[in-house]
Amino acid sequence: MKQLFKSVLLTVLILVITLCSINIVNAQPVEKNDSTVVRKHSPKKATLLALIPGAGHIYNKKYWKLPIVYAGFAVTGYYASWNRSNYLKFNQAYRCKVNNPDNQLVTSYNPADDSYSCSVNNKVECENELAQRYELDQLEAYRDSYRRDMEFSFILMGLWYVIQMLDATVDAHLYYWNVNEDLSVRLEPVIMQPDITIPMSIPGNTVNHNGLKISVNF
Repeated sequence: MKQLFKSVLLTVLILVITLCSINIVNAQPVEKNDSTVVRKHSPKKATLLALIPGAGHIYNKKYWKLPIVYAGFAVTGYYASWNRSNYLKFNQAYRCKVNNPDNQLVTSYNPADDSYSCSVNNKVECENELAQRYELDQLEAYRDSYRRDMEFSFILMGLWYVIQMLDATVDAHLYYWNVNEDLSVRLEPVIMQPDITIPMSIPGNTVNHNGLKISVNF
């Protein structure tokens, strides 16, 4: 289960990094003619619309981001619902096990001789399937685990809600920016040969220095 939630968290982080990277790449100014009248695009309005998931991206005309936004809510919502369902099942089994009448000590009072008698009521048994399958400490451990995962899922859902709002706001600020056609990124290997002008007696002069070269044109 912990490995599953780590995978979900990693997926969410990858989506966030992807959205942020796209916004950074789009940060190239548009050359505008002075005679051109540009309609004002309000970041504040985009943020307010983003209170409804996806509405801010529709306002920014970034329709392709809608599947990503709703996929994030679908994944976190599914795991939150699944863990909540299991938490309720194990919690019910735990309560049934603890409050099982056959485990309770019944005390009765006899007024004739003014005395009390104790006995164990074993007439009714807990019929919960999970309570019959697991011990009390196991039920408690499973219940606490599902509750923790459920709360973590709801936290992730809340973070995803905030992230989609921030993304809509950033998109609104960069609404009049686009990708320059001259923008390019090139990655190539580099092998630096020894400098023949330096005496060979210098330590390390005969060693090739290899690496990667990143070229950005804009």
